[in-house]
Amino acid sequence: QKVRFIAVNDRYDSSSPDNAHDGIIIPLRNMINEAYAMDIARKIKAQQRQAMKDGKYVGGRTPYGYLKAPDDCHQLIVDPVAAEVVKTMFQWAAEGAGLNTIAVRLNEAGYLSPSHYKRTLGEITHENLVGNGHWQTRTVAKILRAEVYTGDLVQGVSKIIDHKQVRASADEWTTVRGTHEAIISRELFAAVQKALDQAAQQAKDREIHSWSPNLLKGKIFCAHCGRSLHRQKCVRRKSQEVYVYHCISNNRIKKGVCPGAFIFEKELLDTLADMIQEQLDTTLGQYSLGLENLSKEAEEQKNIQAKIASRKQEIQQLRTYQRGLYEGLIQNHLSKDEYFTFKEKYEAKIEAISKEIEQLKAGLAILAKQLEQYKMLSQDAQHIKEDRQLTAALIDRLIDRVEVSREKRITVRFRFQSEFEHCEEVLSQCRNM
Repeated sequence: QKVRFIAVNDRYDSSSPDNAHDGIIIPLRNMINEAYAMDIARKIKAQQRQAMKDGKYVGGRTPYGYLKAPDDCHQLIVDPVAAEVVKTMFQWAAEGAGLNTIAVRLNEAGYLSPSHYKRTLGEITHENLVGNGHWQTRTVAKILRAEVYTGDLVQGVSKIIDHKQVRASADEWTTVRGTHEAIISRELFAAVQKALDQAAQQAKDREIHSWSPNLLKGKIFCAHCGRSLHRQKCVRRKSQEVYVYHCISNNRIKKGVCPGAFIFEKELLDTLADMIQEQLDTTLGQYSLGLENLSKEAEEQKNIQAKIASRKQEIQQLRTYQRGLYEGLIQNHLSKDEYFTFKEKYEAKIEAISKEIEQLKAGLAILAKQLEQYKMLSQDAQHIKEDRQLTAALIDRLIDRVEVSREKRITVRFRFQSEFEHCEEVLSQCRNM
């Protein structure tokens, strides 16, 4: 069923009795516009699906190793520079090299990663889309699994559901053979797929040992290269298993890219407990003095509330003056220019005072938050003194980032210190208002 777009150009006038039917016209207009938009979207998708069936490339950026033909943006042609890298990758994989090995070889050889290479071609311009410039195992895997390099197009692998991109089932894919020049043979592609499948199955078949929770997940980094430290379990025959954190940049990117960092988890957690306790004692000591200078929480709140009430009275008085201006204009006590001049001044004052009221209200909320935070940190400090055992919840609440250097120098960025500083800044503004 086709839906025609109907434009309703009636000008709405709420004061006119003739437009009482607009209560129906406006929702109807919205329904027609929405139906029209949905119809256009369906036509575009249908056209795109037909283009896929015809063997036309409908993607935005081309796969690494290909370019778009100058005279046809839906036709892929071989990029002679990147194609040689793709051939090398498939050859290494066929010889038994793993994904990580291939990634390291590419980095050591100095080959630009796909995003950085496409930036040199002008296909990618935004900095957020170029990555860190290193080849990653997931990038290697994506290329080695892509049938496009055999001269076939497989499209429609993903789809949009509820504004989110999800992977489509295999029966929804559109595959067309021999649409463009191949970079590798189908035989080589099949051999590489077999090798990848075998490696994946071997990984699944490995004995899985239970691991203790990673308390520093997402928070521990190498102080030299900035990459996350890898947590590894070392199983010992005659003693209890231990965990270590170490930088794997030299193994995952290329040798010599980072001086490296290594530390035992127990040693790190013990040191962190000392650092947390010391920082908590220092911070709580500083801000406890601040709270004493405020006298009491109730008094501070009372002062801020009094300021809010006073400013509300000012606004009411200014609005009274505004109403008086109009009377002065009607009675010819004020000229039109004087009326508008005074009116603008009063409006500006009302706006400024309203902003002050919002700041004062924010100060009240900040004060309550600061005192609650102070109580919670006091409990955390007491917990660490009584029980040195750190928990994931405690670390997440107190620590933002941990960095470890080759010399085992540990640097910690605490979360609570900056929060207190922000609270004090806002409250200081409130006291000076």
